[in-house]
Amino acid sequence: MTSNGLKRQLGFWDSVAINIGIVIGVGIFRVPAEVTKYLGSSLLVLLAWALGGLVSLLGVLCYAELSSCLPETGGSYAFLRASYGKLVSFLYGWIEFSILRGGSLAGVAYVFTAYLNHFISIGAGNEKLVTILAIVTFTAINIAGLRFGTGIQNVLSTLKVVALLAMSGLIFRLVPGPVFKQTPLLLDIGWDKARWIAPAMIPILWTYGGWHESTFMSGEFRETNKELPLSLITGILMITGLYLLVNTAYLKVMEPVEMARSKAIASDVFLRLFGPSGQTVVTAAVLISACGALNSTVLTGGRIPYAVGCDYPRCLWFGKVHPRLGTPLRAFILNGLWASILALWGNFEQLLFFCGFAKWLVFALAGFSVFILRRHDRFLQVRQMPQAPGPGRQFAMSGYPWVPTLFVAISFFLCWTTIHYAPRQALFGFLLIVTGLPVYFLAGGRLADAFRSTLRPVRSSS
Repeated sequence: MTSNGLKRQLGFWDSVAINIGIVIGVGIFRVPAEVTKYLGSSLLVLLAWALGGLVSLLGVLCYAELSSCLPETGGSYAFLRASYGKLVSFLYGWIEFSILRGGSLAGVAYVFTAYLNHFISIGAGNEKLVTILAIVTFTAINIAGLRFGTGIQNVLSTLKVVALLAMSGLIFRLVPGPVFKQTPLLLDIGWDKARWIAPAMIPILWTYGGWHESTFMSGEFRETNKELPLSLITGILMITGLYLLVNTAYLKVMEPVEMARSKAIASDVFLRLFGPSGQTVVTAAVLISACGALNSTVLTGGRIPYAVGCDYPRCLWFGKVHPRLGTPLRAFILNGLWASILALWGNFEQLLFFCGFAKWLVFALAGFSVFILRRHDRFLQVRQMPQAPGPGRQFAMSGYPWVPTLFVAISFFLCWTTIHYAPRQALFGFLLIVTGLPVYFLAGGRLADAFRSTLRPVRSSS
């Protein structure tokens, strides 16, 4: 059990299931059509999705090392607190809770409701009620216990992967011929098409988003030196493979120009192949995927206000663990309540877009944390013996310092790209971050601790 009352009972496949559950949400059923609006070549489309997997893998390697060296509940919150002090980590927790997490939870719940309406007639006036009911249901599942919540997640993630494999397999079986109608040559693509890979990466990397989610629960894993890092790597490799498979299947049915005109690519592909019954298959797959995303978002999201509550005396109420259930009950209730309010408001999509640049800023700061923390004596083992074996050995990424350098550079580039293409929204998102400054002091934060690392020197045993 951790010092704050959470039990260490999660393992390798729990982490894989959590990350798959969040990453493979509803994006893969519609984002590929958005990508083809920028890229008119089948080869470039697949290369862009592969590049998205590679960028995500760079981030995974950084987070794998950080979570091994700092196995604390909160993930990015804990890494930023150790590297930059309490103010930066609090501002991250503020935005993650108030906008990104609550908005994502409400957004996925809305998608779930919309597709559920294909099976059950909900009625226009009841959509918000069903959306809130979905949020409440999955919040209750995760309040009931960690093993219960992760057990549900393992089942949903397995069904999700099976559904995507089955859908792709059907397409490959029924649609003969190659993906590329003509043999593609990189020289034939030209700069006029290739230069659009950069803006196409924004929706692609949004679809890959969530590969770090299980690190929010680092303090609840039985073994963080090997199992947690390897589960992060395994998860992103599986997701990249699935995304490439699904996109290849789409391209066998539709040309990129046709895909660009689709608003629901998966549904349109199966409608062409199977008629109305095909749409029913896709609807069932989306519902399974949305349920998995809902459960994972609730499961990991509750750890953010919990971690903040453990650090700030005026937020201590959220840092309590239920004595019988062993879960952060109050943090779950807070997240569920706020997501329900956003669902009632219904204007959360815009706020999510406004704060899109903040996500890449956080990733850049977290990636740079690897450099900061490797200079600390707690990480002496990683720095001096990167290949040392042994069960107590902390995970150290291969390719240091190039991997974190490249990840930080790409993250800053994507942050700048978001600001460049949407300056007003980025400014509004920045102002939302600034609103966390007075909240930090209201919560009991001190100016003296604002930029002071929370790491303490490791005393020699001699």
